[in-house]
Amino acid sequence: MSGAAEIVDYEELARMSSVWGEAAASMARTGFHVAALAGSSELLAGAMFDPMGAARAEAGILCAAVGPRGLAALSAGLEVDSVLLKAVIAKEQYVDDLPLHQVAALERWLVALPLELTLDPSRALRDGTRDTAALANAITGYAAPHTQALLELFAPSRRFRLDVAQHRPMSVDPVFGLPLALMVPGNERTGGSVSISRYAPLWGRQPPPSIGSMFDRVGDLEDQPAASIAVQRVAGTDGIARYVVVLSGMRSMTNTSDPEDLLGSGAAVVATTTNYTTCVREAIDAALVPRGAEVLLVGHSEGGIVAMDLAGDPAFNGGRVRVMQVVAAGSPISSKPVAGGSGTRVLSIENVNDIVTHLDAADPPASHQSVERLTYRFADDEHNIVASHDVSLYARQAAGLAGSPNPLMIDVQAGLRPFMGGSATTTVFTLHDRVTP
Repeated sequence: MSGAAEIVDYEELARMSSVWGEAAASMARTGFHVAALAGSSELLAGAMFDPMGAARAEAGILCAAVGPRGLAALSAGLEVDSVLLKAVIAKEQYVDDLPLHQVAALERWLVALPLELTLDPSRALRDGTRDTAALANAITGYAAPHTQALLELFAPSRRFRLDVAQHRPMSVDPVFGLPLALMVPGNERTGGSVSISRYAPLWGRQPPPSIGSMFDRVGDLEDQPAASIAVQRVAGTDGIARYVVVLSGMRSMTNTSDPEDLLGSGAAVVATTTNYTTCVREAIDAALVPRGAEVLLVGHSEGGIVAMDLAGDPAFNGGRVRVMQVVAAGSPISSKPVAGGSGTRVLSIENVNDIVTHLDAADPPASHQSVERLTYRFADDEHNIVASHDVSLYARQAAGLAGSPNPLMIDVQAGLRPFMGGSATTTVFTLHDRVTP
């Protein structure tokens, strides 16, 4: 179609390559066991009474195992296809996505620098700073998919490298190996309160019709002038009231009076009880959510981290409410568990070129996923840290999941369906770091 954009899902191709590689290894193991049958004691014993029959059986077994069309040949073919597909992915993703525009802009500045310094030194420095920052910004997203490997190999702290290698939640910083918990100020854990907002969203009386619409709603809250979350009561056609809790992400790189700042996000990564989680608990109580009610937690960035902190707390998940599903986007949650025995499902949507998704230094497996813990990864390098992390990008990507043929995704959508139908009422809350007197 003229003017249509062609989208290549590199991560789906990478998953296919991994599946082929695993199938090749499994087929090779099977071929080895089949070949071993040719020397089995039963066949050797049978050769005493029927030498020709035993020879034919042995030849058939060996042909099935190592013949031209046997298991070994099929295994080798699959392995070759897996390697070739990985090579294609590397070429398309890592060669075609090079930030050439930013490199060219910096090169032009360097060429013109002698003349620019003579004519207008201050402008030359401004242009150079801008072009250098743009290239650094682009390279960050370009290199993001390799974050875990780079940290595992080159992080100065041995304890940190061990955490990464064993896929454990980070406990120390990557440079000095100091406990991260000690770096979070106490006032980021002991505060937190909410007040009811006057904002009445247009979507407040409609349950979310899709995963993409859930993140559109997160984006709407992130656009509000104050840090906001929402608790939506969905009265289903089955007569059961369920609740969708919408959690927005970090809003500021500087310290603010609400938990959606850099310190609050850092606390959410390394701690399970923070000002933000306290705010969610208060909002749940203020919205009169019954004890034991079924809850869906939806969050972007810091909101997704907080959703997993709550889902992993048995006092909240299984105590106060039952978290049926966490749906997170752009959140580094690969090493965060849910409460034992809760049955909580987790869907994490990650842009591999979004550096934020790699801040836990733990990438999800390309295969061996399940409906209980499913990570959908895609590659969209905007050559800009903010744009690659923006909730609207995740909402657009999630919108395409509605018709996904992936059986795991179909099961996830079926589990979300009770939260997507019926009548709804919504309360928006404003978050504060301070404790309400």
